[in-house]
Amino acid sequence: MLLAAAAALSPAFSGCGWTPLYAESGPASEELRAIRVEPIPERIGQRLAMALRNSFNPTGESTPERYRLKTTLVTSLGNLGVQSQGLATLGKLDAIATYNLVDSKTGSSLLTNTVHVANTFNLDPNQYSTVVGEDDAAVRVVAELNQEIVTRLTLFMQRRTAEKKS
Repeated sequence: MLLAAAAALSPAFSGCGWTPLYAESGPASEELRAIRVEPIPERIGQRLAMALRNSFNPTGESTPERYRLKTTLVTSLGNLGVQSQGLATLGKLDAIATYNLVDSKTGSSLLTNTVHVANTFNLDPNQYSTVVGEDDAAVRVVAELNQEIVTRLTLFMQRRTAEKKS
């Protein structure tokens, strides 16, 4: 019965132009594969650049470059949860990524946007635990930045592709 309902609704959704955001979206996916991610300084930037490349082209399919993605990443560490003795118990990693999608042929900027992500980690008297916690927070920050940037660029490319067809 559920299969029959799903089959009946499928044509209704296909006529309205609805497509799942994270599915292979045809022309938008081709456009995403054509983005060349420029290097981002620092270790956290390298992680973000690798994550973006893998998200745009997970299969490594050879695609001619049509766009360049320039990203500036600014990070800062802060202390939260300060005890009455003045010792912090919680650290905070803030990351602000400003990205610019540039048309490779014309050099014109197509999209500029900023994403802010914050993550926390425990500050422990054992320095090793603190270092591991801070690194784990950096991994989570990269994953969140990657997801947000990919989502925004996917929507931008889908909208751009739809406008070209109109």
